[in-house]
Parts: sequence; C-alpha cells; structure tokens
Amino acid sequence: MFASMGPESKRRIKTRPHLVVRIRDGWRFDEEKSEFVSGQGQRVETKADLPPRSRVEYRIPQLAKAARKSLSKDEADMLRYFNVILPSGSDPLDYQKIVEQWPCVEDVQLPPESSLPNGIG
Repeated sequence: MFASMGPESKRRIKTRPHLVVRIRDGWRFDEEKSEFVSGQGQRVETKADLPPRSRVEYRIPQLAKAARKSLSKDEADMLRYFNVILPSGSDPLDYQKIVEQWPCVEDVQLPPESSLPNGIG
C-alpha cells in the first residue's frame, strides 16, 4: 500500500519567476560580469534590462564548471540554455519581449507549468 502523505508533502514548492533562454551559437556567458559575449567581442549587459535582484544562471551549472573540451556535443549544446531569474512578484511576461531583443538570444520561453497528479502542488 502507499503511505499517506504528511502535511510537509502537501506544501507548494515556490520558485521565483523566470524565463528560459537559449542563446545563439558563438555566444558565451561571462558569469563574473553577468554579460553575454560573442566570438567577435560584442557584449550584452543583462543587468541594464532587468529589475534589481535579477540574475542569469546556467540551466545546468555543473556543465559550466567542466572543461569545455571534455563535453560531448549534446553537453556543449546544453551550455546555451539559461534561466533569467526575476525578483519575487515579477511577471516574466513583462520581460520576455525585452530579453528576446538581446542579439545573443535565439529563443525565450516561459517555464513549463508543473504540478503533481490529482491536483496536489
């Protein structure tokens, strides 16, 4: 039989509002400066277009720490995906069009809605 769910398992997990971004080939992210940089040296300063307390982070931070030459083609491709994390209370739709205008961006999506079966969560 299944164990009943305790009160701690019924708590809703809250995530900060965010966007999922895929950058174009030939661009990279400079974490120290929070800028995207092209192979030709063009820079996109993310903080200028986002509200205070926003940040950009790799979707899979562990891959960003690995030596680039050790990554498979698919792993290297995953380095093109980022979360643009917005402050609590922000509406990602307000920033989707702004982020789409960055020259480094190939695609911007709202995060998928997720929930547990039977309406839990």
